[in-house]
Order: sequence, then C-alpha cells, then structure tokens
Amino acid sequence: MEYQDLCDPYMLEQDEELFYGFWGSCTNSYRSTKHHPGYQIILKWREALRVKANSNGIHGTKSRFRAAFDRLKQCQALPAGVTKDCVTNDPFFVYTSNVDSHFKRDFDRTEVYELHGNVEMWQCAGDVETGAREPCEKIWKLPADFRFDVDETTMKAPGAEATTCPECGGKGRPNVLMFHDRQWIANTSDENGYIAWESVMELMLQEDPTLNLVVLEIGCGTRVPSVRRETEMVVADVIEGCGRPQATLIRVNLEIPTCDNPLIVVNNGFLPIQSKGLEALEAIDHELTVITLRDKD
Repeated sequence: MEYQDLCDPYMLEQDEELFYGFWGSCTNSYRSTKHHPGYQIILKWREALRVKANSNGIHGTKSRFRAAFDRLKQCQALPAGVTKDCVTNDPFFVYTSNVDSHFKRDFDRTEVYELHGNVEMWQCAGDVETGAREPCEKIWKLPADFRFDVDETTMKAPGAEATTCPECGGKGRPNVLMFHDRQWIANTSDENGYIAWESVMELMLQEDPTLNLVVLEIGCGTRVPSVRRETEMVVADVIEGCGRPQATLIRVNLEIPTCDNPLIVVNNGFLPIQSKGLEALEAIDHELTVITLRDKD
C-alpha cells in the first residue's frame, strides 16, 4: 500500500483502524520528536529582525507596517474580517506545508500559516464514502497527553474519545488536507492573515526601494509543489510590482534546486543551494555571524 492510499480520507471508511493507525503513528512520532537545531537558528534570525524592525521609532518597519495595513484596510484591499491582532507586523513569516505543527511550538500563531493543516487539530469527518452527511464544521485540538495505541505489528489503532467529534459524535479525522479530499475544513483565518501580511509587505516594498525581501525555501519537493509555486509567485510579484529586483528566492534543495520562473532568473532573484536543510542553515548562520561581527568592528 502506497503513502497516497493511507493519506486519503476514504481510508477511514474502508479500514478505520488502519486509518487511525497511520495517522496515530504520525501524530505520536511528531509529538515525541524534538526540534533539530535549524528551528533555533530561524528563531534567532526572527528575533534579530524584530529588534531591527522596532528601531527608529515611528520610522521603524513595524510602524510603517501598521500604517500600510490601515491604508489597505481602508480601501478594502485586505480579506474581510482581518484585523491587526491576527496579522504579525514583524518582517518575518513562516509559510509551511508541514503538518507536524512544530513551527507553532516556538513561533507566534500570527506568523505561521500551515497551508495543509496539522495533526494536532482534528475535525468531524462526516460520511466520507457516500457523502450523505457533510462534516459538522467542528474542529478541536487533541489533548496534550493523548497518544494513539498503535499495534506495531499491524500498524492499526482503534478510534478513541479524542478522535470522536465532540459536537455530533461522528468519526473524527486530522484537520489535514489529504489526497482526493473534498471535506477538509480549511483554516481561513490563518490563510487570510498570511494574505494580509503579504499584501502589506508588497506595498511597503513598492514604496521604499531600500527594502528587500528574502524568501528562504527549505526542502520543498515536486510531488506536492504547493510551496515551490507559492515562493516563486511571491518573488515574481514583488519584482513585477516594484519594477526592480527587490526580492530573492533562496531555494535549499538537495535534489531539485532549480527555478521554473524566468522572470526571477533574468532579474538575478534566484539563489540555489544544493544541500540538506540543516547544513544550509548552519552555513548561512555562520556567514551572518561573521558579517555581524565585522560590522561591529
């Protein structure tokens, strides 16, 4: 059986215990896995950007972000219902297709968008096979101390109270976008926050030629190319909107470190790094440290 077969909502009806065994094993593993040092490196960079953004008082990046947000909101150029409270005003954002929820361990909720959801959040499954009953729209978080009872021989697990919809009593499933998925309940709040942040960022770049955007993409393959498409689109939009090269895509990928967008390449907005993620982060961090120490001297 292939990964695509297991990562399919229809498996819940075909073999409930195998479905819960697969997702239970994933969830147990994600919860027991500690961060590798790369997360702390990115967190350190985020903190440095925050310090810089808070400098210069009313002329700082954060103040200008809030002003740009207000202008876009006033002309209704942002998603409806988006407020400043649900959008980070830091010059930093995490856009990830990972479903392990590891970024949310250390980073603020308003600066992370998990476009495929995560295994920590579960939703009502409805009637997957026949579609006779739609999900009841209920989403809930698994208890922090919950672990699936997965049989290591059969890789099956029974359902549990934690995986039962607390609203209607129906079967639950991870709030994760799966293959052939028609009943996933998307996280529109986080999505709108990301869209708003991106819109404000692009306006600030257009108005200030001294600002630059760096998009660092790490380990995104082509089997599910959602992130690769998004990063290329963001950088291309900035180059086209600003009329000048103010954005760079750094693609860290051991197997396919190429760019498919000619606009980015011709404007020297692409830097490929053929490397594993952690090795690249450590090398970049070393160079940034050298530059910082040199500037202090």
